[in-house]
Amino acid sequence: MALIAGPACAQEPAAGSGATPPTPPTAAAPVQVGVPPAPVPVDPRIASIHAQFRAGDFASAEATCCEWAAAAPADPRAAFYLGLALHKQKRYGDALPQLEAAERAAPDAFPERPHVPHYLGWCRLYLGDLAGAKVAFVEHARAFPDYDDTQFALGVIAFDEDRTADAERQFRRALALLEAQKGPARERAKCLARLGDCAMRRDDLAAAERDYRAALELWPDHHEAWAKLARVLDRTGKADDANAARARQQSILDAASKPPARTAP
Repeated sequence: MALIAGPACAQEPAAGSGATPPTPPTAAAPVQVGVPPAPVPVDPRIASIHAQFRAGDFASAEATCCEWAAAAPADPRAAFYLGLALHKQKRYGDALPQLEAAERAAPDAFPERPHVPHYLGWCRLYLGDLAGAKVAFVEHARAFPDYDDTQFALGVIAFDEDRTADAERQFRRALALLEAQKGPARERAKCLARLGDCAMRRDDLAAAERDYRAALELWPDHHEAWAKLARVLDRTGKADDANAARARQQSILDAASKPPARTAP
């Protein structure tokens, strides 16, 4: 798959773009003052890509983005959408150079440009580049301090850096934002499960059990939370409950591994 690179396409200079001023018109052709330049056309593929994202059809979105990138190899917006399509498919190594190409564009080069650091941060984090991820998420948080997923990501980084108190503050911040915005139960459950991790690191087993159970009330299929709850229950001497938690985790994993049922033709 080719990366977004190459020289910009040659274009005629737009009126008022800094080109040599035209000869002043005669009285028969009065000067038109304040006429805005014609708007830059938006690539029609964007609407298709948005529809494919909404449908969860990221492979088709990738194909559309590749077509766009081939037609406009210097367009950073095409790089962004291709990187996002790859990111959604968890192909972080392929997504990274696309998002880095998009990040090199000017801050106002395209409407989605301010959010590029967010997706770049997740790619770097999943690829093990903790320092690079931190730089990207801090940049995004400065511009969007109320973006819950970026606050959550900063909590993950703080936890991985063994800054447990900072991690807990970030997870609580993300949870508060989600609750204020009536965010998805699944995302709130992730915050609560991470708060359980912080409690476990502090060896506060009662708080850890409380947080894991709260997470599972919101998202009963959170298999990682069931596994972590089982470990807490083992340590508190609740063997039967721990075994039941592990059985629930396994049933969720088994269900997820089954191929989808075929429908009749």
